[in-house]
Amino acid sequence: MKFPSIWQKFQDNPAILGIGIIVILLFGLLLHEYLLDSLTVIFEPGSRRHHDFRIAVIHCLLAGYLPAVYFYGIRGTRNNINELEKVLEPVNVPTPTNIGKGSLIFWGLVGMMLAVFTPYLTAQSPWDPSTWNPEIWWHRGLGLFVGCWAGWAIFAGWHSSKRFSRLAVRINSVDLLDLSPLSPFVKQGLLTTLPIIGFMSIFSLFLLEPGQWPVVVILVGLTIPLALLGLLLPVRGLHRQIHEAKQAELQWTRERIWQSRTLLHGVAPEESSGKMGDLEAYLRLIEDVPEWPFQSSTVVRIVFYLLIPIASWFGGLLIEGVLELIWGIA
Repeated sequence: MKFPSIWQKFQDNPAILGIGIIVILLFGLLLHEYLLDSLTVIFEPGSRRHHDFRIAVIHCLLAGYLPAVYFYGIRGTRNNINELEKVLEPVNVPTPTNIGKGSLIFWGLVGMMLAVFTPYLTAQSPWDPSTWNPEIWWHRGLGLFVGCWAGWAIFAGWHSSKRFSRLAVRINSVDLLDLSPLSPFVKQGLLTTLPIIGFMSIFSLFLLEPGQWPVVVILVGLTIPLALLGLLLPVRGLHRQIHEAKQAELQWTRERIWQSRTLLHGVAPEESSGKMGDLEAYLRLIEDVPEWPFQSSTVVRIVFYLLIPIASWFGGLLIEGVLELIWGIA
């Protein structure tokens, strides 16, 4: 009996992986503080270590979220490709889904380098261990881990989006009046975009710390265009196919209208008007077909998800206020 590899298990259960990492890291962080007899210090509102502890907790959340996103993207891409196979030609042609080890090494190093330079936005000497308290040790260590997985997740999303866009050339036909068989392209765009917005939701918790504003502003400025690109890139090839099919159908309809003009003189008025009316109605129907395969529900869903980071920030403020109230009463 062949048992699935650990890598395969991670792909099949990304949520369990992410939650497991978060639980282990939070438990380790609290155990570390307990062994140092620092629990009363880190939960004291307004203290420096209290703020550093909250930042460490956010790092723990990111450290669990990004690996889950990476494996969730791999699994979702494979499912979308399998769903799309019925409209592709030639059939039974395997589509590569693996990512090369060299690319993973490179993008992991890029992410770690960004994690090295990011602390310079909020501290003068961020890599001087003599100035670190125990919580900052967690920041720096988990920051490298988060940076590595962020590099992998971004590259995996970009790689799968490009691959999906290229699949559009294998579409055997585009039915302009029924684009539902091509919905995996839209699903792939959402698969790339929504995890980016989820990352913004967690990262927005850094706004609870006044000194973290520069990092958050820069990150939001980068991730919003990245999320939009992640939505459009997988459907770029399909957009081109829809555009070409639409133009061909419009040209055919206009030619039929032009050809029918000479035939209309030999038929009854009521019959001629009916034929011409049908052609004109069909022409308007094709003109109204959107060249991007997004429905209004897709747009509403994206707008809703964009509100999650704001809700996350207000939720963090609310929880912080409740904790300070409880601490003040105690």
